[in-house]
Amino acid sequence: MAGRGMALGRAAGLFLALILYGLLSAPAPGRIRLAEAAIGALLVLGVGLLRPLSVATGHALLERDSPPWELPAVLALAVLLWCPLMRGVWLDWAPDDMLRDVVPLLYLFLPVLLVPMLRAAPDRAVALLAAGMALAGIGFALRWWKQAHWGFGAIGVRAMADGGVYLLNAPSVLFAAIALPVFGVGALARGRWLWGAVGAAAILGGLLCLAALAGAVHRMALGLAAMAFAALGLWWLRRAPLAALGVGMAALLSVALFPEMLLGALGQAAEKTRLAGANTRWEEAEAALGQALSSPTAFLFGQGWGALLANPAVGGWRVSYTHTLATYAVAKAGVVGLCALVAYFGGLAPRVLAFLRSDPALGWAVVAPLLMALLAHTSFKYLDTGLLLTLAVLGAERGKRLPTG
Repeated sequence: MAGRGMALGRAAGLFLALILYGLLSAPAPGRIRLAEAAIGALLVLGVGLLRPLSVATGHALLERDSPPWELPAVLALAVLLWCPLMRGVWLDWAPDDMLRDVVPLLYLFLPVLLVPMLRAAPDRAVALLAAGMALAGIGFALRWWKQAHWGFGAIGVRAMADGGVYLLNAPSVLFAAIALPVFGVGALARGRWLWGAVGAAAILGGLLCLAALAGAVHRMALGLAAMAFAALGLWWLRRAPLAALGVGMAALLSVALFPEMLLGALGQAAEKTRLAGANTRWEEAEAALGQALSSPTAFLFGQGWGALLANPAVGGWRVSYTHTLATYAVAKAGVVGLCALVAYFGGLAPRVLAFLRSDPALGWAVVAPLLMALLAHTSFKYLDTGLLLTLAVLGAERGKRLPTG
């Protein structure tokens, strides 16, 4: 009971951290303010002290009862932390730039640190993490709409600005855009007035996030949301045909009521694709590979944490990031670091797929933003990506679904 209570306390702290993150912070904050300090303190409370010490000293490798994904994950974290860090120190990169790489690395490996701490209460931990992630997404979307002066009429007419701190880039926004409508439909199906009110509020929150992504023409997020809804529609059709029919009718009604907005949003996405293409991702990959091939040492170990790259995706400015995790790893950690990442995600992949099978409703809400973050976006460096991975692993371990209707 004591272990369960402690796990619940840690999960509640992470829930509060996500609330602060969505309401007061930014996906990639430029400096540490009071909000970021509070989020950091809650993360430290969630992780504790013993687990980081166990991982850092290698004691975690000796744990015989640990699941099979943890061993490669701990080894991968050790390789990706120390090799590029020592390389960065050797090349005398700026400490601030090294910190901007190391902190996101720890975010990416949050499952290694958090899952053992939350395993005693997986059901409640999953529920709190999912609720916190959804509320964080709504927080980011509301703040973006405030910046956009609540210009809902602009959807499908013109592409609205992302804003200075790129609030909609947070994976939690896409998570909320998928999870909340699905949960809302399930709550409405219960037929009780209280669940009906909760369901209506959830659907409204999810639509607010979807509308924000459409207004800013986030093509990949919208495409992944459409893929998730299509997959869930087929799942619902097999599981509850009448509910699927109701959802389909509601979708057709939305198209009938707002045809200009929906067709305009599709047109805006097509036009952005025509003008921007792949947003110079291929040129960015070429630049990252060129930096890795500058010497045999750079090829093996990268240029280290803190290295800057003249990135064609941002006009050739020297920045500390690329827009895909693979090119980022090659430039900063070389082939050795890329292999460590492959081992890490190779161990997590069966867990994520098991979660998707056991709970498709929540699973698709997790997988879609993870695909965006890991394959085509800088959001692999964000806090919510690591917490989504944690949510997926915990969800797979609990072995049963959250109620969705």
